[in-house]
Amino acid sequence: MARVLNFFIIIFELIAFSKSLKRQTLRQSFKFYTQISNFIALLSSILLVVFGQRDFVDALRLLATSMLVMTFIVTAFVLVPMSKDAKGLLFSGSGLYHHLIIPMLALVSYLFAEKKAAFYLICLPLAVTLIYGIIMLFLNYKKKVEGPYPFFMVRSMGAKLTALWMVALMIVMALVSSLVAYKKPFVTDIRYVYVHGLSGWGSYDLQNEFIPYWGLSGGSVIRYMNNRGYESVDASVDPTGSAWDRACELYAQLSGTRVDYGAAHSAKAGHERFGKDFSREPLLSDFGSSRFVLIGHSFGGATIRLFSEILRNGSEEERAYTDEADLSDFFKGGNGDNLLAVVTLAAPTNGTTAYDLYEDESFDRSLIEIPEEYEKNSDAVSRGTKPALDGRQSWDYASYDMHIDNAIAMNEGITTFEDVYYFAYPCSSTDTDADGVVVPDPEITESIFMKGAIYMSRYTGYTKGGLYIGKDWQSNDGLVNEESAKAPVGAPSEQYLDTSSLVPGRWYVMPTFRGDHMSLQGGLTNKVNVKPFYLELARMLAGL
Repeated sequence: MARVLNFFIIIFELIAFSKSLKRQTLRQSFKFYTQISNFIALLSSILLVVFGQRDFVDALRLLATSMLVMTFIVTAFVLVPMSKDAKGLLFSGSGLYHHLIIPMLALVSYLFAEKKAAFYLICLPLAVTLIYGIIMLFLNYKKKVEGPYPFFMVRSMGAKLTALWMVALMIVMALVSSLVAYKKPFVTDIRYVYVHGLSGWGSYDLQNEFIPYWGLSGGSVIRYMNNRGYESVDASVDPTGSAWDRACELYAQLSGTRVDYGAAHSAKAGHERFGKDFSREPLLSDFGSSRFVLIGHSFGGATIRLFSEILRNGSEEERAYTDEADLSDFFKGGNGDNLLAVVTLAAPTNGTTAYDLYEDESFDRSLIEIPEEYEKNSDAVSRGTKPALDGRQSWDYASYDMHIDNAIAMNEGITTFEDVYYFAYPCSSTDTDADGVVVPDPEITESIFMKGAIYMSRYTGYTKGGLYIGKDWQSNDGLVNEESAKAPVGAPSEQYLDTSSLVPGRWYVMPTFRGDHMSLQGGLTNKVNVKPFYLELARMLAGL
């Protein structure tokens, strides 16, 4: 959304400058604070659209927004009363854009769509405004310039009145920049790290600007949580990659390093060892020292569990294969003592029949009638998202890890640590009718999931490894079985009762969330307001 709003700012700035340049040259226009503030706004908006939210861009956006708001205030409450020309200054020509529309749009964008700069940077708009004021006062005193504002006419006003005007304007600027830059202090030192699922996206992805994965059309959960004092970040890992590859990418993003998939793994998997370098834009500036919580939706659950294992215990295979000097700290292990909790949401922790049922020849899908409205638009989802094969081995994709046998095998190599809290939130959008038949509820199940949900709610059979899948696996959210989304098979677990009885080192199976697989994202067409859910989750975790 920030990119969209700033794109409109760019358009409006170009329109406004084209209008103002018909009356004066570019050089003449830059004696006006209005023109300077709008030029900085144009520059900062271009940088934001091109580079996204970077620290230097955030600082420029704070500077531009504060100066634009100051421009509006001075125009509306000083210049208009003096000149009696509200139409000319606020409602026509370049003034309509430079004095009114752009300041308001910039303020809305900065307050509600952008990542705010550090609060101490309020000194930046103050300094620029003060420098501009001193220069204009000097030029007025030397008769090089007249005005361009009444309060700069030091010769006609006198030193005392000029000083009063300058003090008043700087006080207003200080208040404006402080209010624009203000953000609620964090109520806890815990960092909340959100990891998306299969086919998902995060803060490093362009589409997150338009439709945030966490919140969808209901607005960004990440921004909502940050505004309420819970520092939250969302990772961008391979949408179809294996849990291993995604865990390596998550580490690089959190630690601010280049992605290292491991010399042994990349050689076996058939892809490059190194990926993108995140040293200039890490998710956390103090990953090694701050307490953090991992929250994974769908396949993000497998990602964060494997990540925690490698972070703590490293990889014996990578240590044996790679010279120590060339070995990533991730694979060395011995890290992650600051991990507080792991939270999985609608996660295929033990795999999903959405994949296995298509490979079980004993399950005759032709006997199950699928309404045409669900048949035509859900086939891709019911079969699982197929990766675009790029030369990797078939086992190096999420689709492999989500098969039940493979998921359970991966679980055997993931430790439930005695000092970490674990929570699993299953989802279900199915009901059981009077005859004991499990059926998906079309009122809360997206149509793209209905075909798969119907098959999953009827399936019983055997995996390729011979594991029997009974009726207790039929309740599902359209993509993941409720049973699978509970604790890992074999891990210590119990049903959640209340916060007073929580202890680390065991999985707490939370009450099943009533909704389909996208409900905890915010829903696609079946809108769900998930912000209270995440706020309550953060509060619970902060109290551990």
